[in-house]
Amino acid sequence: MKYYYLLFLLSISFKNFGQTYWQQKVDTRIDVTLDDRKHMLHGFETFVYTNHSPDTLQFLYIHLWPNAYSNDHTPFAEQQYRNKHTDFYFAKNHDRGFIDSLQFAVNGTDVAYFYGENTPDIARINLPMPLAPGNQITVTTPFRVKIPKVFSRLGHTNQAYYISQWFPKPAVYDRKGWHPLSYLDLGEFYSEFGSYDIYITLPENYVVMATGNLQTEKEEKWLDSLSKLPIRKDTLRKIITTKIVNGQKKHTVTYTDFPESATQMKTIHFTENKVHDFAWFADKRWVFRKDTVLQNNHEITTWSAFLPSYEKQWKKSNTYLAQTIKHYGNWLGAYPYQTIKAVQGDMKAGGGMEYPTITIIDKNAGEQSVIIHEAGHNWFYGMLASNERDHAWMDEGLNTYYEQKTVAALSQTKKDSLSTRTTKRKNEISVSLNMRTILAQLAASGNDQAIAQTAAKFREINYGMDVYYKTAEFMRWLEIYMGKDSFALAMQDYFETWKFKHPYPDDFVAVLQKHTDKDLSWLFKDAFYSDKRFDFSLKNGITKNNFSTVVLSHQLPFALPASIQAYQGDSILKTVSVAPFTGSTVVEIPANNWTKLKLAPEVFDENSVNNTFKRKGIFKRGIPSIKPFFGFTEDRRRKIFLLPAIGFNKYDGFEGGLLIHNLTIPETKLKFAFAPMYGFHSKQFIGAGSVCYVIQPNSSIFKEITVQLDAKTFHNQSLLPGFNRDSSVYIPNNTFAQYYKVAPSLLFRFKEPSFTSPITRTLLVKAFFINEEDFSFAKDHTDSLFKPFISQQANNYALVRYVHNNMRTFNPFSYSGEAQWGKNFIKLNLEANLRIDYHAKNKALHVRVYGGKFFDLGNNISNDRYYLNSTFTGVNDYLYEDTYLGRTDRSGFGVHQISMREGGLKVPTPLYASPLGRSDNWLASINLKTDLPLGKIPLRIFADVASFADAGRLNPSGSKTLFDAGLELYIFDIVNVYLPLVYSKDYNDYRKSILGRTNIFDGITFSINLQSLNWLQAARGVMKLGSR
Repeated sequence: MKYYYLLFLLSISFKNFGQTYWQQKVDTRIDVTLDDRKHMLHGFETFVYTNHSPDTLQFLYIHLWPNAYSNDHTPFAEQQYRNKHTDFYFAKNHDRGFIDSLQFAVNGTDVAYFYGENTPDIARINLPMPLAPGNQITVTTPFRVKIPKVFSRLGHTNQAYYISQWFPKPAVYDRKGWHPLSYLDLGEFYSEFGSYDIYITLPENYVVMATGNLQTEKEEKWLDSLSKLPIRKDTLRKIITTKIVNGQKKHTVTYTDFPESATQMKTIHFTENKVHDFAWFADKRWVFRKDTVLQNNHEITTWSAFLPSYEKQWKKSNTYLAQTIKHYGNWLGAYPYQTIKAVQGDMKAGGGMEYPTITIIDKNAGEQSVIIHEAGHNWFYGMLASNERDHAWMDEGLNTYYEQKTVAALSQTKKDSLSTRTTKRKNEISVSLNMRTILAQLAASGNDQAIAQTAAKFREINYGMDVYYKTAEFMRWLEIYMGKDSFALAMQDYFETWKFKHPYPDDFVAVLQKHTDKDLSWLFKDAFYSDKRFDFSLKNGITKNNFSTVVLSHQLPFALPASIQAYQGDSILKTVSVAPFTGSTVVEIPANNWTKLKLAPEVFDENSVNNTFKRKGIFKRGIPSIKPFFGFTEDRRRKIFLLPAIGFNKYDGFEGGLLIHNLTIPETKLKFAFAPMYGFHSKQFIGAGSVCYVIQPNSSIFKEITVQLDAKTFHNQSLLPGFNRDSSVYIPNNTFAQYYKVAPSLLFRFKEPSFTSPITRTLLVKAFFINEEDFSFAKDHTDSLFKPFISQQANNYALVRYVHNNMRTFNPFSYSGEAQWGKNFIKLNLEANLRIDYHAKNKALHVRVYGGKFFDLGNNISNDRYYLNSTFTGVNDYLYEDTYLGRTDRSGFGVHQISMREGGLKVPTPLYASPLGRSDNWLASINLKTDLPLGKIPLRIFADVASFADAGRLNPSGSKTLFDAGLELYIFDIVNVYLPLVYSKDYNDYRKSILGRTNIFDGITFSINLQSLNWLQAARGVMKLGSR
């Protein structure tokens, strides 16, 4: 494999040698004026496009990126919805943006422009004359930009302006052809190098920071003076607005920290060469700090602009900029520009965004690492201008690696000693440790993604974790594989060779390969394309005759290198490098006095618990630790956690105990949670527990298979001591009946159509072994009274359920089909759910449709507990899947609890011998609920209707339907409280004649939806919340 790979790299080198590298050049001049009342830019652009390619061009692609904000069907908008960001969808038209007033001319000749219906941010202009190799054209156009609110990058917050991706800009044409790119929030850019000559006109009290060098002397002196002023406090300005309402003047008073704009305008001038973009930012509130840093006798000015109230977070910002220049300069190459700037603003596209010589940092992200990362992009993106959209790792991943090196270097002591160098290395690794934990969780849950793919194919969390942090981990791994010195020389060579150019991945690999004779294919041909879990394991350490070996293995289908560290106590005796291997390999350990072996922390691994092997003791991988609450397993030890467990039901009373679990981030394949408890009313031990094992098969059909076992036992009936009404039955003391449930299951999760798909499909196969206690009565001949004794009944059931869930952001839906088997019956359940979103955030119409069919296989009258029910209560839950406070109650508080199963109606009728809406044939229902326009008040209106076989005969009124409607109070849709206000006649009659109640509050019912909370998937739930 190595020799074929080297031949491949040689062929790349000869191809590039035979085909001289070239790139286009675009020199741009723009005159632009800011209208801060209408949030408009009015500009005129001239760019000179030089064709250095060997091809004759017939047309140009022009990016019109402000049009990404023009409607809710652009690629930007669609990506926002896919990633659950809905602010833009619900935005008012005046808060969106666009670019218009375009009139392109080429060398003075007007030309038309065209763009697709759903890609208004990419235009094409056909050239009036072909552009031959070596020639150039001048393109001009006026333009107008409506600046949107901040939804991504370009935007404004009141009168603070963040002007980026703002002007008509040619797409890149390189050796792979044209690269027209729609604007995306998740996915960055690719642009041509050239010069920028920009004139900005705006009210004179705005402070402007921009790409390049300020050429306006008066403005520069003003900024110098501002930078020397003490930090002022934020001040508020009163604004009084007057409206005419019903012929009367109505005054509204508001306050703002924005000063009033000056009436006098100013024009300031910026220039820069050898850059591929221009951005500028303007705010009247900023304070400034200015400094200089010297690099190789080249003085660079550092600027920081931020709001006064953020002084604490930003007081070292110029220091961070200077340190970035120092460390990146030493590791890669010198910073060539005259300025480097960081400004504070509002960002929705991450914590910050880089542009040549300037970066904007979100108000909530002014910490050291963010400023260093964004400033570091002047190397990876600014000078090494790779295609960020197709190969995001080449800028984000490599830059994250050097960001972490810089942060680690700043956190170490300055003393040059061995211990210091070791500390530096530990700091560098610890910087990324928490991110490695998240990466490990993604891999453990089967949600990892390969690095080598385009930005549009990533889920949002994977873009951040895989592109940024996994690439950085791989570079750290590559560094110890190549050797620190060889790697450092290679990266300096890469920067020197490709600065101010457009490198591709094969160019990067070719430079690295020049500096090592080791095979790099394991990383760039295999690991970069893998979405599987990286998991090395150490085992079978043996020492004989002062000679040691250990077995190192991994499960991936391609070769990987590694390093093993031999320890004596906490000191490293020896580090052994292991050449790339597949499967298992026996590693020789030269040191014979080691106490433990560890996988080197630089080797990327996503399951640290098997990375250690101890020479002595029973627990070769380390003694499992017992911890309170919950935690992480990044420290290579297996953990068991203890938590208090509490509960309540009518029969056991208050329940107290201990939750024993191993649920961590990252999750393990084997997960368990056991909760032994004691019922203080029943005075007996009860509890529940689950254990599962997760298999991720190498299958084109299934993504995951979970083998699970659930068990629980609680009391579900009780008898109070004393005589009954006719004194023939005597209960000598509190008596309780209990149930025991054991339920093994297999859950098959199908592969999604794509990584970004919102669709999940599962197939559950489950068996139930349930033993139920009940009360029977026998005559006691000593006193002729009937007294209770406990009888037992064992029942077995089977269930198969298929669920299709499409969790798209708008109008999500699901449907399921289920079959249940018992000894004398088969029950079929079909259910569909649809949320129809209103054009108001978090407001929708919720529709549920149910259909059920029952087959009685034994004509057994006792089968009525299995019948279909319009209102589902505790007595219907023969599978013991739900949690009930009074499972078998026919009166009292517990009778008000229902479940959203089967018919889904909200009115129980337990005092009827055959409750209303019960069917031994078929049942169908529709359940509706609508959110109310009450802000965050969790209140809905609900309405239900059901019909069933022989309803006209079974309902006392002769009606063929049952219905109810009322108000619903919901708490995260875990606890729901229903207040029926409208009843069908049969329900009304039951309430009046049977219950004797007419108070509307007596009809309140509630549901507790705990079965939707799968504690064994807690780590995935945390990750899901974190990715929103």
